[in-house]
Amino acid sequence: MSRTRPRGLGGFTLIELLVVIAIIAVLIGLLLPAVQKIREAANRMQCSNNLKQIGLALHNYHDVNKQFPYENTNVSDSVRCNWAAHIFPYIEQPFSPTVTGPTQTIGGNTVPNPGIRNDAINNTFVVKIYICPSDNQIISLDQTHALGDYLAVNAPNTDQRDYWNTNTQGVFVYQCHNTVNISITDSHAAVRTTGPPTTMASITDGTSNTLAVGERPPVPDTGPSSNGNAGFCGAWVYSEIDSALGLPNTKQWCAVVDEQGNACPSGKQWFQPPAGGGKGSWCDGNHFWSRHPGGGNWAFADGSVHFLTYQIGITIQAALATKNGGEVIPGDIY
Repeated sequence: MSRTRPRGLGGFTLIELLVVIAIIAVLIGLLLPAVQKIREAANRMQCSNNLKQIGLALHNYHDVNKQFPYENTNVSDSVRCNWAAHIFPYIEQPFSPTVTGPTQTIGGNTVPNPGIRNDAINNTFVVKIYICPSDNQIISLDQTHALGDYLAVNAPNTDQRDYWNTNTQGVFVYQCHNTVNISITDSHAAVRTTGPPTTMASITDGTSNTLAVGERPPVPDTGPSSNGNAGFCGAWVYSEIDSALGLPNTKQWCAVVDEQGNACPSGKQWFQPPAGGGKGSWCDGNHFWSRHPGGGNWAFADGSVHFLTYQIGITIQAALATKNGGEVIPGDIY
């Protein structure tokens, strides 16, 4: 009786395996951009939610204090005296106010200095809602200062660190200003308080047409000070350069040169795309921008959040930065 030998199970040939691997690689290549887009969409939504929480905190602050917080309540660049530190009670963060004034001696003169510092935390305290997940830089490279991605909006052409600037057309203004264009250590320096703080009633352009807070990621803090860079720019705990910017900003406070030693653009710095292939450079610290493709999220004075594209134009930017400029804002900008 003859027996039939069972046929052995056939395996994949090398060519077949290579074809399967190639197909899988192609599918992964097609899927990866979609995954990245989904991740960025989630990051952008979380970033928008962060600004929504900030906007609500500003409104709660206004309800209690009958005014919006000042950008800064200190003549000098004192830490944790800014708006970001003052809204801590309304974002469920620790708050222990310490009055740093009421006066300060500058150049032999006694000047008003009613600063209020939040001493409940230190300079390395990380605030989750101050960090955009598309950026996710939380602390400076030297581990001395917590970073943040959101800056208050000053009026057009406001130099946020020039104490003598008296442009108070934005939602955020200084409580104290040096009114003479000289060093604050000069014996002839004159410091006075500004006009009244911003209230809902003083925003005559309408709270839905007025910017309050926008995105500006921290600048890489790897630049040597000999290059004229600030070392780091984006530590929310500071009072001035790291808490607000004019729109446009007119000073090179974060950097005067880029990583290659090329001079940063001077003059008016508007909301604009970042350099370095979208990654940002030292020079980008001088203007509003974001790590989201095409534009950035902004919190408005009414508490709403909108994504504005870089194509919005400088005329509308300047109009949105003022609280009582009387400009007409198109209804289709969002």
